[in-house]
Amino acid sequence: MLTKLGHDGLKWMMVAVWVACLAWRPLRRGALYMALAAATVMLLKQTSAHSCPWDLPEYGAAGPGPGRCRPAGHPLVGFALFGLYFALRPDRPAAARSALAAAWIIGLAAGAVQLARGAHFASHVLWTAWVAWAVTFLADALSRRAVGAGGVFSAGGRP
Repeated sequence: MLTKLGHDGLKWMMVAVWVACLAWRPLRRGALYMALAAATVMLLKQTSAHSCPWDLPEYGAAGPGPGRCRPAGHPLVGFALFGLYFALRPDRPAAARSALAAAWIIGLAAGAVQLARGAHFASHVLWTAWVAWAVTFLADALSRRAVGAGGVFSAGGRP
């Protein structure tokens, strides 16, 4: 039950949110930021030497795990919403605050599900939050700098 609702259901619900953001022009920049955060977390995860708790002998596994567990991938379904926060912040501050709250609530809830399943340590979840925040912050800063300098987003206004 926990796997179906807290893992699979939440993942597909957030994919639908991302697709909706892509479809609605005012949120496309946020969707791009979300995709950059997801790609970065997944790249870091694939190159990580840190194993999941259920892959460690100390927690009942037969042998050491393969790594590829930090940062946590699943909490990203919430933390990727940091991208919407940055995209909405200049023109819709109330909506931006709602996106920020949703990012923390969904990300921490998804992380709690993974902790309960033995899939991650709390530090893995917090690493995901940090990476998603840093990537979306940097993407937003670079985008705004490009707009101010006559960059790619300046023709025709904001993205």
